Amino acid sequence: MLVYLINILLIMVWALVFRIGKRTVLKKILYVCVCFIQLYLISALRYQVGGDYGMYTDGFFSMVVSTSRYGFFESLSYKDWEIGYIFICKVIGLFTSDYKIFIMIISIFPLIGPAYLIARYSKNTFVSMFLYVNLYLFYMDMNFVRQAIAMSIMCFAYSFIVEKKFWRFLLVTVIAALFHLTVLYMIPVFIMCILKVNTRKLLLYLFGLLFYYILSDGLLNIVLSKFHMEYSNSVFIENGVYVRYAFYPLLICAAMVLLSYYLKNITPQMNVLIHMTLLMGFWQIVMTKHALFERFSYYTMLFVVIAVPEAIREFTLQYRANLTEKYSESYHGAEEDKTRRVKVKVNAKANKMVIIITASVLVLAFAYNMMGLIIPEKGVHSVLPYKTSLGWDIPSIDGLFKSGNSV
Repeated sequence: MLVYLINILLIMVWALVFRIGKRTVLKKILYVCVCFIQLYLISALRYQVGGDYGMYTDGFFSMVVSTSRYGFFESLSYKDWEIGYIFICKVIGLFTSDYKIFIMIISIFPLIGPAYLIARYSKNTFVSMFLYVNLYLFYMDMNFVRQAIAMSIMCFAYSFIVEKKFWRFLLVTVIAALFHLTVLYMIPVFIMCILKVNTRKLLLYLFGLLFYYILSDGLLNIVLSKFHMEYSNSVFIENGVYVRYAFYPLLICAAMVLLSYYLKNITPQMNVLIHMTLLMGFWQIVMTKHALFERFSYYTMLFVVIAVPEAIREFTLQYRANLTEKYSESYHGAEEDKTRRVKVKVNAKANKMVIIITASVLVLAFAYNMMGLIIPEKGVHSVLPYKTSLGWDIPSIDGLFKSGNSV
């Protein structure tokens, strides 16, 4: 746990360092790069960290063996894994059979897309970085490796969603599907994001939840009788994720719903990000019944890390406009003096509101992260205890937070 806490602390420290002097695009990019290099080192040097760590290292070794026996192209299959991931594993296997080096190389791919997404589109890179770590997205990168790579690729489709360029979006999605087929779920997400957010669309989400809860068991039995039969009657279907893990994401979702009514004009980008947040909330509720669907929530949760700063910015602009209109009507006197007084008062109230909202987002995000590290015995995505492939003896502070039986 100590490594993850130091990681969060450094993300905050780098934010302060890069705020010194004039703000520039270069500083923004450098900040994101430094933070993601930090994340990469944690991921690349890990040993037996992540629930699927053993599955992926064993899979890599098996593919290296099959390549040496049957050749490269004669064995482009392994279990039900997608061909894109198998291809990368086999290419790596041409140069090394060391699973530690494999982990170092494969850890790059899940981080490239999120780094681009945050550096290119976030209105507040610090808040986005903080959310990326505290919403378990980084922990997922060390567990659901194939899906994490697919999600990383989808980050490059964001502009196509906003600009409604379906064929370009579809091309990126197909490439991502070479690493995890569940990414095809993003096709209906694209369709939903085209729709303008209003009361009818919000009711559509609620109707979808009602429909799901009534018919989900029957639909899953039909689907799992044909595809991924290994999940049939498994704990991933029979059991749900604890409701507490949905609380903070649903709080963000509720805030987005309120924002959609507060804003007089919703930009195309904000419209897409509200839909992304609502879809995250939809699957967060669904996963409390069937844990398997937690995977779907991550696809849109990744975009929530830029949705929150965008929402804060849009709220602030609307709040300023409303205050300016209110105070302009109450002040009398010379126009120049009136404008100055109104501006000073609006700035003071708006800045205070931004600080309160941002601080609330960060504190709750950190509390959500700590809950995920403390309550489960091995932490969310089995990221505890953190051990390195270099054999370094990292002090453990897990015992300071964990007591009794973990759930």
